[in-house]
Amino acid sequence: MKKYILIVLIFFYSYSTSSSTLFDTDYYEIKFISDNVQATKLIKIKEIKYLTIKKILKKILIKSDYVNINKKINEDLINSFIQNVIIENEKIINKNYFSNIKINFNKRKIISYLRNNDLRYVEFFPDSFLTIIYSKSDFEKTLFSKYNEYYNYLLLNNFDIYMLPNLDSNDKYLLNHNDIEEKNLGKIYKFSEKYNKSDIIIIISEKKQKKIFYKFFLITNGQTYEISDLLQNEINYNELFVNLKDSAINIWKINNAIQNKFTNTINCKIRYFNLLEQKEILKKMNNILLIDKKKLLKFSYQEKLYEISYFGNKQILLKLFEINNLKIENRNNNCRLSLL
Repeated sequence: MKKYILIVLIFFYSYSTSSSTLFDTDYYEIKFISDNVQATKLIKIKEIKYLTIKKILKKILIKSDYVNINKKINEDLINSFIQNVIIENEKIINKNYFSNIKINFNKRKIISYLRNNDLRYVEFFPDSFLTIIYSKSDFEKTLFSKYNEYYNYLLLNNFDIYMLPNLDSNDKYLLNHNDIEEKNLGKIYKFSEKYNKSDIIIIISEKKQKKIFYKFFLITNGQTYEISDLLQNEINYNELFVNLKDSAINIWKINNAIQNKFTNTINCKIRYFNLLEQKEILKKMNNILLIDKKKLLKFSYQEKLYEISYFGNKQILLKLFEINNLKIENRNNNCRLSLL
């Protein structure tokens, strides 16, 4: 005889359209009918634990590191990261159960584990990649054209990760298809300055004998990286842009991940008008977990100078200051911080 009859419906939803950090989690709606409601509820919470921690780790880790750590994940490890479990709108009527469940994780504990295991991670993604699409065949070459079918698809679909050029005459003046074919980085960088973007994806599509051959390049931190080629018998836009997004983000992670082997130092002055502002600045700095130590060097009226030891590189540190709503003035190896 079965201990209980189980009919389960779980679907994912979020109260907001975007997360403030890669460590944020979402609510899961749980519905089931069971002869043992409490036991089934615990089973579903366990499932959500695995789903949510894997989602976080997949976002913050390089793909190869995620594959390795995924083999080691167990409930004890997950429990060591959990901050709290939130259960809202819980209803139990006879054998029917309904609730919204969200599991929050302690970011500091996750990063401590990654640091102890020498695993690099990211705390943010680029807002978008400036996307340059060059399409050619035996009959035509199109770059910044409003008739480019790839641009039109992205305009009509929700792919925010791809930032599209204006496709105006100035774009055509700044960059042409010869610059793309010859990989004229000077012209490409000049073009990207117009859009204030340093992360760039270049897509080259070539139609040959009823097949479409794709070459992809990612430019980040002043370096160019090839992404695996793609061949399609006919255009499949979703396959193209979904796979490209995943590959580009993984390469971006490899080149922008926070290393955990050694620390660097920078001297930063914090400037404030009152003690409340000082407290808020220090609170925001404490939220930046790549900072290892802060040493007060000197202080004066409305100003304190700290020596900051941090993992990763200075560009990532400055970006995290910005994400945490701190105004930064950076010169050489010195910076000034204040509230925005």
